[in-house]
Amino acid sequence: MEELLVKSGVQGIRSHMVLPPRTELMEGELKQRIKEADYDAVLVIRPKAFRKETQEVGTKSVYMPPPFYQNLWPYWDMAFKQFSAKGSYLKENTMVSAEFNLYHTKDETLLWSGETDTVYSENFEKLGKEYARALVKQLRKDKVI
Repeated sequence: MEELLVKSGVQGIRSHMVLPPRTELMEGELKQRIKEADYDAVLVIRPKAFRKETQEVGTKSVYMPPPFYQNLWPYWDMAFKQFSAKGSYLKENTMVSAEFNLYHTKDETLLWSGETDTVYSENFEKLGKEYARALVKQLRKDKVI
């Protein structure tokens, strides 16, 4: 995400590089550290919910023109039957809802907020990159950065 922010003219700093784990600091100490570091803003990302969704995945499909393609009336009746699936299966996905809140550090006001749904992946690096791309794209679109 840092690289994506730099391309937009913003310097990002990973919180785990400058702050200890959340359980090691009280809220007041954390606020003080953030203010002393003179950051402009803090982005808080947190998962909100998990849910299961079932998706039907088609394996192959082919266009099949109706048998009486040359005549109007048989064709008219078959207009919606021109697609034939060769097979499909059901796939269960775990969806993750996450929210993003950007706060101004000087007065702790909310500058921007967003949320997204994405398919959970055990490949956290890939999932993180997808979130970062979507987040930076939206921040640009909303003219926050």
